[in-house]
Amino acid sequence: MADDLKQKAISGARWGFIENLSSLAVTFVVAFILQRWFLSPHEFGLVGHLAIFIAISISFIDNGFSAAIIKKPEPSRHDLSTTFVTNLVISLVCFGILQVAAPYVASYFDEPQLKALLRVLSLVLIINAVSIIQRVLLVKAVDFRSLTKCSVSASVVSGIVGIWMAFRGYGVWSLVGQQISRQLVNTLMLWIVGSWKVSLVFSRRSFRELFSYGSNVLFTGLLDTVFKNIYFPVIGKGFGTDVLGQYTGAEKYSNVTSNNLSQVVQRVSFPVLSKVQDDIPRLKNAFRTILKVVMTVSVMMSFCLSVLSYPFIVGLVGERWAQAAHILSIICIAGAFFPAHYLYQNILQVRGKMKLYLAMDILKKVLMAVSIVIGIVFKDLDILLWGLVAASVLTFVIYAYCSGRVIGYTPLEQLKDLLPMFLACIVISLIVGLVSGTFQVLCFNNLWYDPTWTNLASVAVALIVGALLVVAFWKFLPKKETREIKNLISFWKRGS
Repeated sequence: MADDLKQKAISGARWGFIENLSSLAVTFVVAFILQRWFLSPHEFGLVGHLAIFIAISISFIDNGFSAAIIKKPEPSRHDLSTTFVTNLVISLVCFGILQVAAPYVASYFDEPQLKALLRVLSLVLIINAVSIIQRVLLVKAVDFRSLTKCSVSASVVSGIVGIWMAFRGYGVWSLVGQQISRQLVNTLMLWIVGSWKVSLVFSRRSFRELFSYGSNVLFTGLLDTVFKNIYFPVIGKGFGTDVLGQYTGAEKYSNVTSNNLSQVVQRVSFPVLSKVQDDIPRLKNAFRTILKVVMTVSVMMSFCLSVLSYPFIVGLVGERWAQAAHILSIICIAGAFFPAHYLYQNILQVRGKMKLYLAMDILKKVLMAVSIVIGIVFKDLDILLWGLVAASVLTFVIYAYCSGRVIGYTPLEQLKDLLPMFLACIVISLIVGLVSGTFQVLCFNNLWYDPTWTNLASVAVALIVGALLVVAFWKFLPKKETREIKNLISFWKRGS
């Protein structure tokens, strides 16, 4: 039984990894096409204004009942139907609130178009609510294969819808159409693969039982959602819609090395660490290996993307997105530490230190809030973004100390493990940036310069050099390190 659960967990992590990569590839291609040929930063900024309102509403709709259903060993028919009815009612309430609030949102950001955009986009709340039970039951059954199929199908179809609408001249509405069609296709797919049948029975007893657990999850979930999306209204109000559009564009590419890698780390590391949770020496060794691998990959990718941000963005989507390149060069550095944040959180969960987990999560958000206030006070976008970097690094240091104590992994040991990696990543990324810049100068001096192809070629050449340096770095790693990494990969591959 234990082996079966372990295999399911590993298999789920693998399918989660596939889902992230597939969705990332589709999102990347669609964003490239829309940014390159059809939409301006202003249009992306308009939708960016609405992100926090939709995200908070979805958190309310989910309301923690999903976690309660997953946690409950055998949820009853009344539990499921009560959750479905509650989700649907709350989605209708949130939908109604956003309909009323739309004119005030448009007035606050001084963008009249937001009134109609928010009223139409809020349809995703109802569509999402209808699918929550089916999704939760698939998660509970560890059927991430079906979830991946639904998610990837929705990404592909919605991408096609968005591109077609943009080609037909719908402008910002193509982004709205893309989001609505994504949610609609995902919901339809979930109902096709799911087995639960609709029931509108509402049980007060089930509601009280589920809410007693779900209310705590709701609070933490709402807090997390607010801080994940807080930069959209802050930048939109403080610096304007065009700048917000540039930030939105930069964030999409930053997610390649931060959010997506963070999600993979969460799904993969938890079952691996849980397997040895009661053997502290083995747990410590496993964590050390995973931490070094995760930080090497994350820091290397993030730092290289940071130094290549200008030729990458300008070559890919054009010079009108140059400010997004500058923003990307900063937020990539902050994102380099995000996967480690989640890894340290996993250690606290594995060891059952939930009070410390919650305290650390709150502290992380306080640091972010302080950095945001400083940026607002100085009315400087760079200060705001570098504040995010400072908050991310300081959170990493605090997590390293507190989580390390739980498994006897001292700060000095972590410094010895991670410092060589940090130095190697910094050196390699600087060389990558130097190669890219040198290539562009040579092309410019010889009149071969083209805004698109010269920049992309410089990125390609720099990445080839970087890859060779990474291979050389790997060869110089101690055999014990490479053996541990290979064992970790083979353990993960055994899932089916």
